[in-house]
Amino acid sequence: MDIAVKTGKTYLPKYLVYFQLIYICFVQLLIGAGLPGSLTLLCDGVNVLLFICLIWHSGRTISVLSRFKAYYIIVALFFMTGIFSAVFNGINIVLLLWSVRNFGRFVVFFTAVITFLDIGDFKAMRKIVYVIGHISFVLCVFQFVVLKLKGDYIGGVFGTNRGVANTWLNTFLVVLYLLALTEWMYKGKGFARLLIFIAEVLFVAVVGELKFFFVELILITIICIILIKPTLKLVKMELAIIAIGIAAFAISIPILYKMFPFFADFFQAKNFFKIASESYTGQGDLGRTTAVFEIAEKIFFKDPFKVLFGIGLGNGEYSEGQRIFQSAFYLKYKDTNYNWFTDAFVMVETGFTGVILFASGFIATGIRSFRIYYHERRNNMALITLVLSFTALMLYIYNISLNCEIAYLLYAFLGMGLTGTDRSVRITNKTDSKVAYE
Repeated sequence: MDIAVKTGKTYLPKYLVYFQLIYICFVQLLIGAGLPGSLTLLCDGVNVLLFICLIWHSGRTISVLSRFKAYYIIVALFFMTGIFSAVFNGINIVLLLWSVRNFGRFVVFFTAVITFLDIGDFKAMRKIVYVIGHISFVLCVFQFVVLKLKGDYIGGVFGTNRGVANTWLNTFLVVLYLLALTEWMYKGKGFARLLIFIAEVLFVAVVGELKFFFVELILITIICIILIKPTLKLVKMELAIIAIGIAAFAISIPILYKMFPFFADFFQAKNFFKIASESYTGQGDLGRTTAVFEIAEKIFFKDPFKVLFGIGLGNGEYSEGQRIFQSAFYLKYKDTNYNWFTDAFVMVETGFTGVILFASGFIATGIRSFRIYYHERRNNMALITLVLSFTALMLYIYNISLNCEIAYLLYAFLGMGLTGTDRSVRITNKTDSKVAYE
């Protein structure tokens, strides 16, 4: 087997990525303990250092930009659309820069992951997520049993701040479950660990009222079963996970209904789509699946330019804690809660054009990871990126997690599936490719 790993002197960016992932998983606990919310700005400092590393290793960075030029062209068009619209509607430089920071930070981090990390880092990051998953479960039990909290106030390592706790927790559980499931399905080992994680995530989902996570869990499982090349052993494993899933749902869903009676009919198809499309709070604000269209009709009043291009980057910005980052648009329309959903926020600032471009970025990563996975069917990292690309499109509509710090975790594993064969690993034959990614 001939595997050449180009590491060079890139330990600093690797450690910076690790620090970023660990830090975002605990910073909300620090904030909940009374420390200032501005602690999250440390992530910006890490991003600045990563950006400097990308410039320092410009050869690698340029190689990544050229290899994944479709993605970066989409990103460039997105920012050009937002800036063009801001010029047309009036620019507030402070808000414009803040908006560029909000969207651009994940592009920098994603690029750093592809540029500097390799297979060994993927394994280390997976272990880190596993450990944090167990810690989070213990904290969720404590928050539920001792603090008598439930629903939106259950967040595990992500604290108990409503609006943050379960939003961040949902994204984390998606990544955790996907990592544990694919590792077991590829290696045929770690079945007991998978069962433990399933029990933990279902408990957390129930007490944290993470209804949508049950939908995500089903879809992730189905996608993995469809995409992973079947063998007799794998078919047996898939039947086992289906049986376990049915049993787990049979136990957990009634408990969810008992704890939150008003969701008794949530999983009926008719009610599910009704809840997804109607006002989120029932107080006249936007609905999840209808937000973009409601903005076009009720806020932009079908103005062709605004519907297509929005009001510009920065002009829809918001911040509950810092008035300097509160736009006039937000102060006028905050009761619509457009800032609760990423697609709605993108619609406000960049219109339908931006909404499509933003989603296209995930579609581009999904297509690229599918090509890698198609040629290397044992490439676990590529499969994870493919599934997360699809999951990100659901989160795009579901909440604001793609526009807050927990998105760093999602982008980390989105990037990992695009590292190996494109940058750090050279594999000489198909047999070796199976070994490399197991």
